[in-house]
Amino acid sequence: MFCALRRLPFAAFLSLLGWTFLLGLTAAHADEILTYSWQGADRTAILHIPKGAAGRPAPVVIVMYGSDDKAVNFQKNSGFDAVADRNDFITLYPEAIDGAWNIKSRRPVINGEPVDDIGFFRTMIDDLVNRKIADGTRIYATGFSFGALMTYTLACALPDRISAIAPVASAINERQVEDCKPGHPMPVMMVNGTSDDVQRYDGYIRSFGRLLSVPEATEYWRRIDGCTGENVTPLPHLEPHDLTRASLVQWTGCRPGTAVQLYRIENGGHCWPRLARSDTGSGNDDPVDGPRFGGCSNDIETAVEVWNFFRQYHGA
Repeated sequence: MFCALRRLPFAAFLSLLGWTFLLGLTAAHADEILTYSWQGADRTAILHIPKGAAGRPAPVVIVMYGSDDKAVNFQKNSGFDAVADRNDFITLYPEAIDGAWNIKSRRPVINGEPVDDIGFFRTMIDDLVNRKIADGTRIYATGFSFGALMTYTLACALPDRISAIAPVASAINERQVEDCKPGHPMPVMMVNGTSDDVQRYDGYIRSFGRLLSVPEATEYWRRIDGCTGENVTPLPHLEPHDLTRASLVQWTGCRPGTAVQLYRIENGGHCWPRLARSDTGSGNDDPVDGPRFGGCSNDIETAVEVWNFFRQYHGA
C-alpha cells in the first residue's frame, strides 16, 4: 500500500523532493488528493483541511456520493466544506470504483476481484490517524443514496473506527442487517423523504435483495441503541414555494453516548436537502438529485444538521 498527498501542480514538484506527505499538514483551505495503491489499482479521495484543523489531529467527516456520481461533484453540491471551514473539522470525499460502492446489493469488481471498500476505508482512516491528521476518536461517516448504504456498511464493519453515522436518502438493506455486528451502540441520524421513488421510504424488493422501510430501519437502530421513547418536533417552514414539510423524530431513553434521530421530509423526494438561500454553498439552486426525483426540502441544511449531530459524539 502506498499513499500520497498531492496538490497540483506544485505538489508534483514537491513530490520529487520527497515532501508529498507534508502538504496535508501545511496547507490551509487546500484540497489534497489522497492516493492509495489498493488491490492493484489507485484508490483516491479528496481531503479538505481547513486552516483551523491543520497541524493537529482533527475530527474527520467522510462524505460519500450516490451511484454514478463523482467525489468532486458531491464536494461542491453537499455544502460540507463551508461547514468544515467554520467548525475546524476535515472533510474526506472518497472515490468509488466505477461509481459504485460494494454494499451487498452492488458488487463492483477490480482486477477480477470484488472491490474491498472496507479494507480501503480502514487503511485510509488508519493512515490519517497515524500521521496525526485525524483524531481517531472522532471519525464520522455520511452519504447520499448508495453512499448512505455505504455509510451503514462502515458502521457495521468498522465500529471501532466510526463514531457516528448520518445516512441520507436510503434505509439499510436486509443483507447488510444480516451481516451487521456493530458490537456497541452507534449514534445514527437519518434524513428521508416520504415520496422518494428511488430508495423508497416504505422499502422495496428487487433482484439483489430487500431494502428495509425507513420505519424498519429506525426500529433496527433503536433496538441496538436501547432507545425506549419517541418525540416528534415539526420544523419551521421557511419557503412558501416548498411543498415539503420537515419534522425531527428523536428517540429517547437511549444508552449513554448514543442517539437515533430522523429528519422526516413529508412529500420529500430523493435528494440532499439544502436551504434555498444557503451560506454553505450553492443551496437548492443546484441540489443533489432534487429536480429529477421529487421535491427537495428547503427547511434544513443537511450538512449543518449532520455536523451538529456528529459533534456530540466521540469514539473510544
